Amino acid sequence: MKQHLLTLLFMLISVFGAYSQEMARVEVKEFDSKYFSFARPVLIYTPSEYDEATESDYDVVYVFDAQDRAAFDEVQALLNYAVQQPANDRSYIVVGIASPTHWDLDYCRNNDFLPVPEHQKMTSPYYGSADKFKKFIKEELMPYIDSNYNTSGHTLGIGHSLGASFVLDAITTDDLFDDCIAISPNLGWDNNRFANNFINFDFKNSRPRFIYITMGNEGLNENEYFPESWRPAWEEVKKFVDNSSFPETITVKTADFPENGHNDVVLPAHILTLKEYARYRYNPSFIDNESYPVHIELSGENIEGDVFITGNQPGLADWNPKGIKMKKVNDTTFVADLSLHLPAEFKFTQGDWDSAIGVSNGDSGNIRISSPQKANKHYKAF
Repeated sequence: MKQHLLTLLFMLISVFGAYSQEMARVEVKEFDSKYFSFARPVLIYTPSEYDEATESDYDVVYVFDAQDRAAFDEVQALLNYAVQQPANDRSYIVVGIASPTHWDLDYCRNNDFLPVPEHQKMTSPYYGSADKFKKFIKEELMPYIDSNYNTSGHTLGIGHSLGASFVLDAITTDDLFDDCIAISPNLGWDNNRFANNFINFDFKNSRPRFIYITMGNEGLNENEYFPESWRPAWEEVKKFVDNSSFPETITVKTADFPENGHNDVVLPAHILTLKEYARYRYNPSFIDNESYPVHIELSGENIEGDVFITGNQPGLADWNPKGIKMKKVNDTTFVADLSLHLPAEFKFTQGDWDSAIGVSNGDSGNIRISSPQKANKHYKAF
């Protein structure tokens, strides 16, 4: 009996250990920046398969106002689980950036999100540091994330209220993110500065982008205070989007939530926009015109016969299962040195789809290579 109990205990420990290794993690790090006199907390979410899938690269989603932990948790939970469909399952690293909440620091979240005004006098000490905040993100935080985590090089910025104003401005004036989701931004600040920057942005010469802007009932409810310019500036932006013809590589959408106030609009807006974004990023339609050298290895003890690689471009045989034959190095290793456009998506086969080979340390669906700096891959077959 005692032996049976010990055996059961070891089995439970083994199961729990395996389960815990597969759980997603949230790390909390304090960042000291040369641009600020205080340490800034940053939350970093890595998905459940992150430790095992060492050859996978992940898009990074930057979430603002993470001093409110719920804002961060909502995005990582929705994007990595709730809005995913079986046909577009893809995981993301999510980084939550906190802003100060103590006014006695003579600095608050408004300082992070608002630049020095161009069209009005500064009447408060609590704004004017957005340029420093951008430098912190671009010069300190992003390089840290890219150096210490398996990132694809593709970024999404998500903000609400002034955080939404910031992420929209960060794209239109500083090219800080590839894509952005802006929920209830104040577009009328400083004489419609954010609205005008967006309307005058050079979309025709922009790289591929996804931009989604939403608004609740701000300016519609007489009992709720918002600046006078809030609603008209939003209407101007919405009119511009509705009447513009954007390049094929640019996705710009807007949505109204007239039944929701400034705060309770966040959840329905997140659900709508993140579901759209998951579809957009699952199978990118647009790839870089330039080609890059890519080295791919596949190793496995039980592989017999030829191995082929096939994927999303002519250099990968356009998904012909009997695609590019890999060179056999020895009984367990196959290699291919190719020149590919990125992002490249592919699978391994032995000549037909019934013999597709899965890998234990890469993406569970189509395998992806997104960055020329991370294009030397060694996959392990199941």
